[in-house]
Amino acid sequence: MRRDRTTHFAHPKTGRDAWIGVVLAGGGSRRMGRDKALIEVDGRSLLDHALARLDAVCSEVVIADAQRRYVPTRTSVADGPGAGPAAAILGAAARFPGQTLLVLACDLPNVPAALLANLTTHGEDWVLPGFGNHLEPLVALYRPAALAALHRRVATGQLALHRLVEEDGFTIHKLGHEEISPFGDPRQIFHNVNRPRDLDTL
Repeated sequence: MRRDRTTHFAHPKTGRDAWIGVVLAGGGSRRMGRDKALIEVDGRSLLDHALARLDAVCSEVVIADAQRRYVPTRTSVADGPGAGPAAAILGAAARFPGQTLLVLACDLPNVPAALLANLTTHGEDWVLPGFGNHLEPLVALYRPAALAALHRRVATGQLALHRLVEEDGFTIHKLGHEEISPFGDPRQIFHNVNRPRDLDTL
């Protein structure tokens, strides 16, 4: 597993380019068989790893955990409309209307804070890794126009985040391999912990 550096990045607190960090930790963990957010790797839970990465980039970080209240000292965000990650993101959007959200799923423990910081340097409405045919909407910056587009899709029952590219009315920046590779091998960076065997390959 990648080790975090202690580098902290400038995070503006006001204006159009302020952002709220959102850890997605409200899933059912059915394939894992136990709560992924609480699984420990290198002595810390996956949730704690995600919080540390976003803390390095954001002035405020909340947990979209369907109000399970994993960490009493952190803001716990209820789900919005829909289901799955889309509901978690829309729940955060409702809690912080008009704000930009920097989203990280807790089951992606190898995403470096430097990559998260890089997402915030682009001015488009939706900024995410997108190499080849693969998109990573759970490591992404969502500005209000992208969140509005997601809300429209969810209202019609379309919950798949990667299909948001089909919506009009907002701009997208997809970080390709050349933009991602300075931060490491994409296959390792975006290694997802879904099943018990995924823990062995960390």
